[in-house]
Amino acid sequence: MYNPPANRVDDIAMIHELIERARFAHVVSHAGDTFASSGLPLLLDRSTGKLGVLRGHFARANNQWKALDGASVLALFPLADGYVTPSRYPSKAEHHRVVPTWNYEVVHAHGTVRIHDDPEWVRELVSDLTDHHEAARHDLDVAPQWAVTDAPSDFIDKQLRAIVGVEIEITQLDGKRKLSQNRSDADRLEVIVGHATSPAERDRALAVAMREVF
Repeated sequence: MYNPPANRVDDIAMIHELIERARFAHVVSHAGDTFASSGLPLLLDRSTGKLGVLRGHFARANNQWKALDGASVLALFPLADGYVTPSRYPSKAEHHRVVPTWNYEVVHAHGTVRIHDDPEWVRELVSDLTDHHEAARHDLDVAPQWAVTDAPSDFIDKQLRAIVGVEIEITQLDGKRKLSQNRSDADRLEVIVGHATSPAERDRALAVAMREVF
């Protein structure tokens, strides 16, 4: 990944936090003379390995997992992103030497895969994934937190047979936050204001990210 010093995230704890915010990754692997990719929710275990471990599951019918045990993959975690118009820059009125850009945050996690075709491992993983995401819901006052044990055990057993566990030991982490760090404070503030007042949720999320690095 092209990652200039101004945009690079070197702090591993911060990269881990970005992964946990993103929660969802595109797992990319080689497949002969082309590539395979699957979108997976992944749980980060910071305490295992040098850089952490990612855990999730594939649908058993997804052929990508069948060639992955011991293979290298790239997990792409996208976060906030959005278009930046130069029309909001105060510097535009001064010299007009401005152009549009795209701001974004992303983490690239390289790692080695271990496949877990073990019902108990997968059951624990699914329970952990469910508990993690249910606890983070914003509507718990309306609908109670759901647990795997809420469903009939025979139904869950059948669902578990349809998936295969995956564990990715992270070998390299690259974090990038391209958030107008190359602009003046005045330009950056105007971009933040523009996105913060947008009706689009993704624009407001970008404003929050930009404030964090301001």
